[in-house]
Amino acid sequence: MATACAGVRLMIAVLKAADRAVAFVCRWGVTGALVGLFLLLLAGVVTRSVPVVSITGSDEIVELLFAWLTFLGAVALWREGALYNVTLVLVSVPPKVRHAIEVFIKFLMLMVALVFLLKGYEFMAGSGETTPFLRFDKAWWYASVPVCGGLMSVYSIAGLVLTFRGRFDETEPSGGLLG
Repeated sequence: MATACAGVRLMIAVLKAADRAVAFVCRWGVTGALVGLFLLLLAGVVTRSVPVVSITGSDEIVELLFAWLTFLGAVALWREGALYNVTLVLVSVPPKVRHAIEVFIKFLMLMVALVFLLKGYEFMAGSGETTPFLRFDKAWWYASVPVCGGLMSVYSIAGLVLTFRGRFDETEPSGGLLG
């Protein structure tokens, strides 16, 4: 029995560490992409005003950064339960109805995440495109959809499991995907 408890504690510690790693990557990925976008767009404005140096291919990098910025930001909000949360409705209904609404919302979130994962992978795998100037494989752009869809799916499943197990507050909605 003690080894089973130790195994469960180890698994929980690993999952918490993975969650912290995802949060770190999302936070700094979004920050880095935003700073990169700002610098590239600023450099583009400067080179148009003072045509000393030309920055060729920067539009392609801007597209890459914007794709990852969008989906990493969505994962960050998804893991915190900040997307698809209407607390006004949840606080105005009895706890059992609130619980049913939370289960329904988390189920719909899982369906959306699975669409991102499956259709995004299908699109990425079938693209075969390269960027016109830098000749980079566009799969790196499109990978943001299935990668982040997979992370969203994991968080949605975890949220559903915790909700089904009854980990919700009787007085207020959870506000977070994982309770």
